Amino acid sequence: MLFKLIEEYDRRKNGEKPVSVKLDQDNAFLMYNEILNKLQVVLFPLIIIIGILSLSLINSVVLKFLIIVISLVILYVLRKDISNLKSFFQKEWAVDIGILKIIVGLDLLDDDEFSYVVENNLLKIVAYKNNPVSLNKMENLDKYLEAEFAAPLLDKKIEPEYVIYTLGEKKQISQMVYNSIDEVSVETFNQPLDIIKLSSSVSFSLKSSSMLGLYGRTGSGKTVALQWYLLSAIAKGVGTDRNSLLTIVDGKAADLFSLAELTQQELAGNVSIGSTPNALAKLSREFVEAMNERFEIIKKQGKLNADAYDLKLTPSFLFVDELASIRNTCTNTKQGKELWQEIVTNIGLVSKKGRQGGFHLVLSTQDPNAENIPSEIRNQISSVLYLSKPSTERLKMAFSMCDLEDVPDVPKQKGGALFYADGLNLNEPISVIAPFINLKTKKDFVDVINKIKPDPNNFI
Repeated sequence: MLFKLIEEYDRRKNGEKPVSVKLDQDNAFLMYNEILNKLQVVLFPLIIIIGILSLSLINSVVLKFLIIVISLVILYVLRKDISNLKSFFQKEWAVDIGILKIIVGLDLLDDDEFSYVVENNLLKIVAYKNNPVSLNKMENLDKYLEAEFAAPLLDKKIEPEYVIYTLGEKKQISQMVYNSIDEVSVETFNQPLDIIKLSSSVSFSLKSSSMLGLYGRTGSGKTVALQWYLLSAIAKGVGTDRNSLLTIVDGKAADLFSLAELTQQELAGNVSIGSTPNALAKLSREFVEAMNERFEIIKKQGKLNADAYDLKLTPSFLFVDELASIRNTCTNTKQGKELWQEIVTNIGLVSKKGRQGGFHLVLSTQDPNAENIPSEIRNQISSVLYLSKPSTERLKMAFSMCDLEDVPDVPKQKGGALFYADGLNLNEPISVIAPFINLKTKKDFVDVINKIKPDPNNFI
């Protein structure tokens, strides 16, 4: 087996790749660690014994010293060479071993055959359809290959005799960070009207995913993420264009309410804010009325299946933070129950009908359970950003639209989140880190608004 391992080493060292990978052939590399360990166990004592015998036959102190030094050097070099060999085998045969693990794990046949090539940072694996028994498995290796090689599947071609799977490099999760307001400009939020950007590689369309849920406990970065959504809306002209509405209600009259007050001061359009049940009932009623007026405007345009973004109409946003606090403030009287029911009805209408008119709902809360967000509303949410790691129960509540069979880890740094949006062809949430703008004072927030808000004259 040692000689077979040396033979495989020589071929791979000379750049030869395997013609095929399968179980029913010599795969000496599978034993490389065991073989090299045994070689080390044999050679080390042998060198030590030779050294001791040499010392016993020589009287010269100088020569004895040289023999000791030479023996130690040989042991060191040998140990280093064996370690390098192990690293070489581990790296050069990683794909072979991964494929064989899949063959064993899926209980494929011993003569089921694969080959592969690595070029331009892409791994192309060919699965040959030689056996009718394995045909279905060979055509559906997507998830197994992605999991084994920790890389996304970029392409899959099914041919009559084989399937080619192309995997790319694992994408690093990046965060957009702005350490001072000097780094923020119009370009920071310069996106198509329907697009909200979360990172250099993740963005989503409000045309496809129009109702937004933002969840996370205290300290998770929820307020910073909510701030990003608010600034993204402002950059699109929401709150500046008088034909759109920017409505912000904070059930605790806390962080979002403070931002809302500053926003209302700086924008000349329709910006409404509140923190009480009566305020939310009134403002949500007005939001629904404006939504219905928008539907009439779209209808008069005469375009088939057109929406607000097709007609370049500025969207409207209803931000509601901690809806549960609003519910808890409603008294347990007939009037209080009627007030709560009106709020739920209005928000429900926006969540169900708002997409075509460009009327969007952003619901944020620490816990998306049924008490905090009524199920009939939560089920309409089509984009979820969940900061910090949710429990299994909360995961199912927030991401009920996903399979939840292979949920990724949440990045550990502040702002780390799971994200899903309709229109991205996702079966599972993905890991993201919410953007961060280092705003230390109210003046910083105001300065950013004035940097990114459009000219009101653009909407006349």
